[in-house]
Amino acid sequence: MLKFRLPIIAILFILAITVTGCQQAAPTISQEEIEQAVQQTLAALPTATGTPTPTATPTPTSTPTPVIVQYGPENFPQNVNPLTGLEVADPEILNRRPLLIKVANFPRDGRPHAGLSFADIVFDYYTGGGSNRFMALYYGQDATQIGPVRSGRLVDPYIVEMYQGVLGCVYAWKDTWTMILDYLGFTRVISEGPNTCPAMCRDEAINKIKPEISVFANSAEMSKYFAARAGATNTRQNLDGMAFHTIAPDGGVDAMKLKHQFGKNSIAEWTYDPETRKYRRLIEDLKESGLVEMIPLVDRVTGEQLQFSNVIVMFVHIEQLNKDDTLHEFDILNNTGRALIFRDGKMYDAFYKSSIHTPIQFLDAEGNPFALQPGNTWIHITGSRTSLTEEAPGEFFTSNGLP
Repeated sequence: MLKFRLPIIAILFILAITVTGCQQAAPTISQEEIEQAVQQTLAALPTATGTPTPTATPTPTSTPTPVIVQYGPENFPQNVNPLTGLEVADPEILNRRPLLIKVANFPRDGRPHAGLSFADIVFDYYTGGGSNRFMALYYGQDATQIGPVRSGRLVDPYIVEMYQGVLGCVYAWKDTWTMILDYLGFTRVISEGPNTCPAMCRDEAINKIKPEISVFANSAEMSKYFAARAGATNTRQNLDGMAFHTIAPDGGVDAMKLKHQFGKNSIAEWTYDPETRKYRRLIEDLKESGLVEMIPLVDRVTGEQLQFSNVIVMFVHIEQLNKDDTLHEFDILNNTGRALIFRDGKMYDAFYKSSIHTPIQFLDAEGNPFALQPGNTWIHITGSRTSLTEEAPGEFFTSNGLP
């Protein structure tokens, strides 16, 4: 290959001089100078020795530097979900209000739950009698099946208003239902009825056996259903407030496991997976013998165990309003309090701050935004008297405490 380059390049060099000479008097250049210029040009070209053959890409000798992602607590790009710190495939999905859908944890017949792995945030709180219930928030992505959908509680409209969202539930006790509608307005509350499907549908086969676990929602269809309502404004809201960073903050203590207990037989357990940098969820399985066994909590939709990037325990004053322990007031709005944040196999003692129309913010000891790991977040809302113990190195246990 190399022997064909010399004449061609030399000719091009001489032609360039000749063309220039048509415009102005060309300086005198010796043959020796021409050959020297050609040799300099050839020296700058890659050396060719026969037909080139492909070579394998060298294997890196060191671990590639991880991509660092940092967003928030404000000025999120249009294609970044401010509730997860993750880019979305289609930014159009963020041009709506978040959907917050109530999901039953009891009775156990309704497990495994559907669609929780698609939620940006799951709020998990005490409902009385040692039991708990979830409220799953969908914004950056949708789930085609979510549930079983259950009734509302007094705390729900406060959380929904912080995220300027839409509540999905199956009614509530009369006084609670009135309070929810008064607070959010009829338009921003969707409850299962004869005309709500496919946004919220009742599975008739399950309904014949156990009606309380027979309703399921579809978040994309709920957005459409809400947008079609008179007076609805299903536009992008300002959801600034949370902060995200792939590099964990300094400090913290090793925390490979967290067990949170709402009641004797209502237990959540999380184990950290260093490979995925997520906490895997387990849940109690009550045997006929009365013994409790912890088993992986899977999503009915995917069949895979739930994994969350951040797990948070929020300490909130909870007031029991009736002797049956079925009605509670949560002092969660316009408040600050203690929070335990688990991310990257570490536990951090931090704070939360809540206010209307603003997502819950998490702060360090100096009052600066505490950065969560980009991804989904599970929040246990527990009593202000909840105890914290370290059962073994890196294994923590929190037990729900009520005033």
